[in-house]
Amino acid sequence: MSYWLTEPRGRVRRRVLSSEALADAAVAVLDREGPQALSMRRVADVLGVAQSSLYGHVRGRDDLRDLALDHALGRELERLLHDAGGDVVALAVGWFGHLTRHPWAAPLVLERTPLGPSYLALADELCRLLGVAGVPAHDVLGRSYTITALVAGHAIAYENARDSRRADLGYEAVELASSPHLASAVSGFAGDWPDVVRRGVASLAGVPAV
Repeated sequence: MSYWLTEPRGRVRRRVLSSEALADAAVAVLDREGPQALSMRRVADVLGVAQSSLYGHVRGRDDLRDLALDHALGRELERLLHDAGGDVVALAVGWFGHLTRHPWAAPLVLERTPLGPSYLALADELCRLLGVAGVPAHDVLGRSYTITALVAGHAIAYENARDSRRADLGYEAVELASSPHLASAVSGFAGDWPDVVRRGVASLAGVPAV
């Protein structure tokens, strides 16, 4: 169950520990050491507290992931919304940029629907802008899901492409002589990932890709 669907837990050692401090520490671990390093013990070490004290705020690692995902976006949300200027394509490209700065976040977005306040605010604005763009009301949620999959999926693909340790995950790792159309597409790809996102979202929203 998502952290955001549970009743607030008792606050232990309020002077030392808070949900925000937990989220800060979890984001720091994820950014510096990757998702495999995230644990209750590691976050407690970062905070300099006993691991047992964390259980007054979260139930375990999944709650830490929920907190970190929303907290990382919350740090940038105001600027992201401002920079988008009410444009759905710019909003999506800005979100893509956020996800590439936190490579661990995109897989979590696709794993289950983010329900924290920052992600709800982002989803609300995305739905609003799709409506402004002329998407019929009955189709807004479906388009928003598709855009979410596009943005997060491309953020994962971008991370794989830039990580030399994952070179074997791309088309470049195989012989494409028997797939000439795919080979042509691969050789013609300029690697401009934000532009790929821009054009894809514009197509889904039915607006120009400016």
